[in-house]
Amino acid sequence: MKKLTYLYMLLLLSGVLANTGCKKLDDGFLSPIIRYEEDPIIIQRGRVKVSSALNFDGSSRPVTVKLLHVYNRVTGAVMDSVFSKQYEIKGWTGLYDPKSDTTLELIGAKQKEMQVNPIVINPVSGQLEANFTTIYVPLGQYEFDLEISNAGGTKVYEKIGKFDLVDAKPYEAHPEIGTPYNRMIKVGDENTGSNLLNPEVTIKRTADAPNKVVVRFMDKNGVTFNPKANEIQRRPYPGNNPPQPFLQTMQDYSLATDLYDDRMEFSYGVVPFPLSSLGNGFNYYYRIPANLFTHDNQTSFPDGTYSANPRFVFRAFVPGTYEVEFKLIDLTKK
Repeated sequence: MKKLTYLYMLLLLSGVLANTGCKKLDDGFLSPIIRYEEDPIIIQRGRVKVSSALNFDGSSRPVTVKLLHVYNRVTGAVMDSVFSKQYEIKGWTGLYDPKSDTTLELIGAKQKEMQVNPIVINPVSGQLEANFTTIYVPLGQYEFDLEISNAGGTKVYEKIGKFDLVDAKPYEAHPEIGTPYNRMIKVGDENTGSNLLNPEVTIKRTADAPNKVVVRFMDKNGVTFNPKANEIQRRPYPGNNPPQPFLQTMQDYSLATDLYDDRMEFSYGVVPFPLSSLGNGFNYYYRIPANLFTHDNQTSFPDGTYSANPRFVFRAFVPGTYEVEFKLIDLTKK
């Protein structure tokens, strides 16, 4: 009797296994609750932004992600025509190496003109990728639909993501990354001086090209000092045993420096510019010799006894031409 029972159980188990082996398993799984962890994704207009990847909730890989539609989140208007418009930029065809790519020609050899959308979706990860051409797109609150496919099928995920395009300067200066000043330093004693936190510094992005920063130093009447005549100099590094002879200037970061009677022009190749700091933030230090000006406060700074040492801060995030004007409001050029 026991043998018959064991035989029956063996036959039953074999039948179960046979049925399981013949059943076709699903080729893949596409989750209904794929989502972004960033909600909303914040994009500063004109800045590069890459969001975090989609959370695929265990969906089978690989997946293919496609942007379908973009909407104004406030009005509901379809914004496809705005975000499908393409703009020309210089894209990279090779890896940029700041140590060897030291001229515009060498950088240009690794770039080519490309037509790009302001915002795209990475087809593999679903990351939202924005570039500096968002500077041409209206500020606002947006949302978008995605089509996602894998071995498990294809599904449209309506209003799956949100992003806010917020205003931002194409550069950072004061107060974001530092403070401009004029330090009056006693002639012959680099360690004796006073910081005057009263200069007027204006910065404007004036053109999409070429990539350069134009710097002017002027007295309180708007009369410019002459870099070409050595009226604008590098400021010595203070201390008895300085690690380098001079504090950093914009020349230390630029590909080329051109001096004119009323300005300095610094050419650059990539943004952010500067790409990274040499060790003292993004401050730029200069000197105006004591014999070139009269200070309003003759009691503290009599003629010929103190040099003027202006410092400004700047970092560009959008390519183009920038103009920096530094007015020393208590100096009169001789």
